[in-house]
Amino acid sequence: MEDTIVLYPSPGRGHLFCMVELGKQIVKHHPSISVTIIISTLPTEPFPVDDPYFSTLPTTYPSITLIHLPKVSLPPITSFSPLDFVASFFELPELSNTNLHQTLLNLSKSFNIKALIIDFFCSAAFEFVSSRHNIPIYFFFTSGASGLSAFLHLPVLDKIFTKSLKDLDVIIDLHGIFKIPSKAMPAAICDRSHKVYRYFLDTAKLMMKSAGIVINTSELLEHRALQAIQEGKCDPNEPVPPLFCVGPLVALALREAEGEQFVTAPELEERLIELMNSKKGEAVRESVLKLSEDAAAAKSDGGSSCVAMAKLLDSFKKG
Repeated sequence: MEDTIVLYPSPGRGHLFCMVELGKQIVKHHPSISVTIIISTLPTEPFPVDDPYFSTLPTTYPSITLIHLPKVSLPPITSFSPLDFVASFFELPELSNTNLHQTLLNLSKSFNIKALIIDFFCSAAFEFVSSRHNIPIYFFFTSGASGLSAFLHLPVLDKIFTKSLKDLDVIIDLHGIFKIPSKAMPAAICDRSHKVYRYFLDTAKLMMKSAGIVINTSELLEHRALQAIQEGKCDPNEPVPPLFCVGPLVALALREAEGEQFVTAPELEERLIELMNSKKGEAVRESVLKLSEDAAAAKSDGGSSCVAMAKLLDSFKKG
């Protein structure tokens, strides 16, 4: 049977595009293997099926297949809190576990599933799939290593701070809009905060148990953060799984979607002129140029990201 790597992205637009870019890199470096991307969709955000980025995918990358899971209904939202929105990204995979399981069963009849790479928002699939399928499971962290290091440190902090948010007696800054003492936080918001926190905490613990963590960065860009993770400084009590820095992965084909508000061309031009001509922008220009050069070097033949991708593909063979 043909080998395939299964990718399971979060439906968030940025996460979805990053995972597709990861799939492209896999088939680019290993043309004999196929990639299957299993997609779940939020009820409030339909899949952009008409977007050229996806509609041209079967033609430009015939080795990549998209499979859509049946839609599920999320619990009713009683408020428009950002916390409810974040929680929905964790709840959707949890409610889709049965459909994911059936999809993997059907796939295994025609393909040899070498690995499953899941978005960190899809952590609910980790133990569910592990207990039912003999498939190595990797996590994909769509942000950089600095964010990952803080994320993996959560279990340590959780043991230090045993009080609830309401009992900490701190000032909560709500996106800079207003500040409120934690003791004055409404109970409903405290409950939602705790729920979202538990999602992140549990995910951090599961990531350390995975077959590996694929990170959207390169060793050149975030050497210090990666070193801290590899040396066990984030959580000294847990062995660190293999890290694969295959980035930066960027979907250059993103286009302005109908009804969405992006920075307009005149606004962008104004900021660029300011950046190019002002002394204030000199340090920014130098920093951006250095980052750009490091990213290009990492993704070039023999660069650190290419080496990491080769190691990731080699780990699939061992699985």
